[in-house]
Amino acid sequence: MPKQIDSLSGIDLDSLRLEDIRWHSSTGIAISSGSGRDRTYSYRTGVITDLGDIKTSLWRQIAEAVAQRRGEQWLVDALTEWERTHNYTKVSASQLRLEALHKYSMSLQDWPEWVDYIPFNRKYRPRVLEQAHIVTVFNACCGKPGEVTQEQIDRAWRGQIACPCCGRWSLFSICLPDGTLPWEESAGGQ
Repeated sequence: MPKQIDSLSGIDLDSLRLEDIRWHSSTGIAISSGSGRDRTYSYRTGVITDLGDIKTSLWRQIAEAVAQRRGEQWLVDALTEWERTHNYTKVSASQLRLEALHKYSMSLQDWPEWVDYIPFNRKYRPRVLEQAHIVTVFNACCGKPGEVTQEQIDRAWRGQIACPCCGRWSLFSICLPDGTLPWEESAGGQ
């Protein structure tokens, strides 16, 4: 069981790497104290990292400090804005920031498999896409052309990927370089 970390004592913020605080999973534990009528209950949430099980509020503080030291506060802000504009569950601003820090700690913005890899990087880090393997597909759900990464295609589940247009998982076809589908006859082929 990972050691619980509830304070900054013993943690050298200046030497922490992003990998040290990468979010592996969430934890939660009910805590009770006292007895009888005086018994009180609380709940501790945490984040499993390579350092241990860090209390969520402390992990957030540490993640902000690491981003600041690395000069990547702008990236956390971009991920927060991305979360805000894609907040379909209407969670609080604090929860959005925590989710952005979660994604930042995992370097999700660098994973070509991430369904938002192309739109996020096109908006905030367009130079990243210069080296990406981008493929145009037609998904069965809405039949509109859209772009995904080759890595998303390679990880297709049961022949399905997330549609770049509507987000639904569906079957897809890869477009030919001229923009047609493989089974369509090209205009010059007759």
